[in-house]
Amino acid sequence: MAVPPAGTLRFIEQPAPRPGVTVPVAPGIHWLRMPLPAGLDHINLWLLEDDGGFVLVDTGEATDATREAWLALERGPLRRLPLRLIVLTHLHPDHAGLAAWLQDRFGVPLWTSRGTYEQLQLLTREPTPDELAQRRAQLVHHGLPQVTADEMLPVLEFKVYRTAVSGLPQVERFPENDDTSRWGGRDWRWLATGGHAYGHLCLHSSGPQDILICGDQVLPSLSSNVSWNPMVDDANPLGTYLADLERLSRIDRDTLTLPSHGLPFRGVTERAQELRRHHEQRLEKLLDACRTALTAVETLPFLYRRQHEGFKLYLALGEALAHLEYLAAEGRLERLEDGGVRRYLTRA
Repeated sequence: MAVPPAGTLRFIEQPAPRPGVTVPVAPGIHWLRMPLPAGLDHINLWLLEDDGGFVLVDTGEATDATREAWLALERGPLRRLPLRLIVLTHLHPDHAGLAAWLQDRFGVPLWTSRGTYEQLQLLTREPTPDELAQRRAQLVHHGLPQVTADEMLPVLEFKVYRTAVSGLPQVERFPENDDTSRWGGRDWRWLATGGHAYGHLCLHSSGPQDILICGDQVLPSLSSNVSWNPMVDDANPLGTYLADLERLSRIDRDTLTLPSHGLPFRGVTERAQELRRHHEQRLEKLLDACRTALTAVETLPFLYRRQHEGFKLYLALGEALAHLEYLAAEGRLERLEDGGVRRYLTRA
């Protein structure tokens, strides 16, 4: 969802690179941009110089266009400084899609969070009939008609995900919150930042110039999807997201922030506050709507201007549930169970 940037954001003046070309954004740090086939038209990747090679942060989606861009890089900058390590911020296919392909091609280790790897294991295999039944039942439980839930079967199988990734990579190390790594003369601190994706990681280097590689956690002109997901161990993803957003807002406002979509910018403190206000406005809409008991599906018109179907419906429902469950966890909404369907009612 578009959330215009706060007026205090300061974007770098460097134009975005073409696919297959690198652009320096700080000493020893290079910007790549890979194409995406739908929705957002690009993802930003980052190369960190280290020990005669590069540490790569995220990979791009498993498409022919992205592979061609990597082959161009192999003939160009990677001839001088080859890949030494791949790091994944999270599991989404634009970030992890070519991880297995690049790992096989360059023979390099890969690091990511344990939560990301567990989800990669889950989503790169065919679901069992019991798993599909449970996923359909969750949709019905939150107000989707049975016939619509049955039509969502292709979404629940996550076949599209498996076509957008190149397989399951091998993970050598699982960084944890506040671990540190030293690359290119810089100390990088790993920050576990959930909500948008279970197991999401950011990287922060303080000095000589503060730099934050933030994945999808803080984007300059979009609000990342925050969805309730029964397949992960986080019953309150919006609570997790807002708490981690608060932590990022305490980083120096002049930090060079490198997002996965949009332009690098300074002003992470202001942007984090803007994103928090966005979610608070959505919470207020739901509190007002749920003065009459509503299912999560029935709240969608209060959050979105148009109807959704297929995967977009799945995301919209997940985001509505993240906000509803946040309010329920705070005691501001009551959960009502009737006939296998859950409704939410604002507490007097």
